[in-house]
Amino acid sequence: MNTKSRFADKLSEVLFLEIKKENIKNLFHIESNEDVYVPVKASSIVGKVKTEKNVGQLPVSFFIEGMFYVMGADEKFKFNDVYTNILINLKESDKFIKGKIAENIKHKNYEDAYILIKGLCKIEDNVEIYDKVLIIVDELRKLDKSYEDEELQIIEELKKYENYPMPYFYEALIMKERGDFDKALFCINTYISGGGEESLDITEFKESLKLIINYEKGKEILYDMPKEALSLLLPLLDEFGDDATLYYYIAIAYRILENYEKAIYYLNESISIDSSIVEVINELGINYASLGDYETAIGYLRKAFEATKSIEICTNLIMCYLNNKDIKNAKLHLEIAKKINPEDEVVVQLSEIIK
Repeated sequence: MNTKSRFADKLSEVLFLEIKKENIKNLFHIESNEDVYVPVKASSIVGKVKTEKNVGQLPVSFFIEGMFYVMGADEKFKFNDVYTNILINLKESDKFIKGKIAENIKHKNYEDAYILIKGLCKIEDNVEIYDKVLIIVDELRKLDKSYEDEELQIIEELKKYENYPMPYFYEALIMKERGDFDKALFCINTYISGGGEESLDITEFKESLKLIINYEKGKEILYDMPKEALSLLLPLLDEFGDDATLYYYIAIAYRILENYEKAIYYLNESISIDSSIVEVINELGINYASLGDYETAIGYLRKAFEATKSIEICTNLIMCYLNNKDIKNAKLHLEIAKKINPEDEVVVQLSEIIK
């Protein structure tokens, strides 16, 4: 359910009392040209107040909370302008609702707190309120991913305020979670350049993004520019030394550069961290085959093939058997490869070689 639908459901729980225009002045000390439906959120009195006759028995605070709530839940509600006028003229209505917001936060009722503070934003325009809006909606996003679009919408609205960098900080958090690390780095740099505090946590966050970006870039250029990839990936070992996959990518770069011994070294490092990565086993087979050690290569490739039944690994295995003069096993595995994918290009070529 999106937030718009969720807020609509919330509004269905609010009681609206029709107040005649002549009674608006008595209750709220303002003039009105029309009758107004005034909301009361407090569920404890919903069953007790059904008509205007006993409205005067209700504390004004019930109406204050109700009006802020409706303004926050539905920006286009018919009487929002009237509610704004009432609340501006009610002494300390803002102080009261801030207490309600704090109470909801204390009880982890973040959704109601968020709706109320959105309503408060209609009459109070300052950095303190924006900060709290961002904190609350970010907490809601952490609890419920459906709030992500809502938070991004709030972020865009708050970007229009000059010298207010906080929206970029929260956007950076979201972009990092989405995997858009370049955008996340741009946002955190914009936050800092816009006057945001560069605390130790912020610095570490920024540096972690740079490392991740280098990691992704290294993987991206691995096959086309292996030397450049190594210049990005090797320094990451200091930070990601327990990442078996990083060693695997480094090994691929060395293999492409035909430095098979180094490739094997990094593959063994990868296995020492995580021995379950089949691609690493396959790479070991390829590198040993490149060194002409077909017996060792066959051992690794058989292990990888047993785990995956991959046509690519099977054809690598066939080539190793051929180079090792083991025609019997080459033919045996060619038949297996044909059963997996008889139309594979390499399988067709091997069928011409092995009669």
